Amino acid sequence: MNRQSNLANTTKRFLQLHPQNATSGGLFSPRNGLVLVRFDISSSEAPLLLDGSSLRLAGVYTARQVTGGPGNNQLAAADLNFLDGFCGVNMAIENVTISSKRLNQNLERINQYYRLCPSVVSGAKGFKEMETELSNQSLSHNTNALSRPGLNTYNAYSTVGATTGQGQRGQAFSMPLYAGIFNSGQDIDLSSAAMGGCTIEILLRASTNVVFGANASANQAYYELSDLVLTCPVYEVGGAAPQGGQFSFNSWSSMFQTVNSSDSVLSLTPGLGRVTSCLINSVTATDLGNQNFNSSRLGSLGEVQQLRWSANGALLPLQYRLQTVNQQNNDVAKVNATAPNSFQVHNLNADIVRNYLEGIKTDRYNKVQGCNQSYNSWSGGAVNQTINAGRTGDTPQGSDGLAILYDAYGSGQNFSQRVWSIQLRTSAVNQLNNNGTNRSNSIDGTAATAQACSVFFLSKNTILFGGNSIDVQR
Repeated sequence: MNRQSNLANTTKRFLQLHPQNATSGGLFSPRNGLVLVRFDISSSEAPLLLDGSSLRLAGVYTARQVTGGPGNNQLAAADLNFLDGFCGVNMAIENVTISSKRLNQNLERINQYYRLCPSVVSGAKGFKEMETELSNQSLSHNTNALSRPGLNTYNAYSTVGATTGQGQRGQAFSMPLYAGIFNSGQDIDLSSAAMGGCTIEILLRASTNVVFGANASANQAYYELSDLVLTCPVYEVGGAAPQGGQFSFNSWSSMFQTVNSSDSVLSLTPGLGRVTSCLINSVTATDLGNQNFNSSRLGSLGEVQQLRWSANGALLPLQYRLQTVNQQNNDVAKVNATAPNSFQVHNLNADIVRNYLEGIKTDRYNKVQGCNQSYNSWSGGAVNQTINAGRTGDTPQGSDGLAILYDAYGSGQNFSQRVWSIQLRTSAVNQLNNNGTNRSNSIDGTAATAQACSVFFLSKNTILFGGNSIDVQR
């Protein structure tokens, strides 16, 4: 049902839902609480339309540590404890699952949500939004070598109305969920004739994968989520009978592969019928599960020289290979050799970045309004940094990624029976000069440089409602 055609009888209201599985303390944490957060949105007899783009998950994020600190498990002000700047609180989420109560099946399940968020944020949000909208929503922040914003400042304890000790909490947040179904541009009909209500499940990550940094690892830092509330904007359409019809929406699907050499091919069978775009980001594989390093950072693959997208071995959607023509940065000395974080040499792969932004925006390049892709600026992340840039949190990180737009306005590409693949060639001898010392910046086949690649497919789906029958087309 389209609420625009029933404005005279439409009333907007907000539902505030608490987790269905909350304990008496209301604490969610992998250390001393629950790791699964479950929200249940009931159905209605009359049409009830959910505006997913305005849905917000609110609560309080608190970081603590087992040993050290000033007492009461608080983080020491001078210690190195961080959250990923692009992710913010989203870094604590492993999976997001949205399911229909009437269909009794998942509509969308996003694995590796903590890897999807930094790409979506950096590719769709601008520098100013990072310091205004996103810093208030999800405690995100720009990557800045001067301010080095860590958990000690962004999650300071609030002493208002609380005694000392464990009663003190951290920073409040109210953030959207970047699920495809919530950002499809169409309201979700929760009535009994359509979805019949829905369930949202959020699986949290282990603390060793969230709070990171040298001191976070040494002091066994961990996080807690409390006072969780899901705010759902809904539209009640009075005087209208429940309707069937159809519901079209987008959904993210994720897969995983590892790149071990400078000339690699990633090959997958998505099993999806209408793929709109594909997104790939990477991080050094040994950083995963290591609390010293940022598992959500957007790592670089070194000096990219050639990129080829294909289906069943044939070039698709581009009928040519992307070959970079920018300057070589092998053994290029910095302007100021004594400053390890300034005057870096940057290369901008214009064609690759353009396709990356189109794939995230799912529209043509001229529709991109803001992003954190930067040629030579630390404010939002730099393009083409060293492979391990920003892994420890106290130096600037990059905003790299690969993506391709298959179809902006049509029905997408059919990969239900076809093999999706990408051929990636990077420099095998690339080096960066830092403080007078050459550092290897290439994938050389060793475990130390192997890259863990998260591959996300955005696909279109349609649900047809008719009487007692339901048909799901993916």
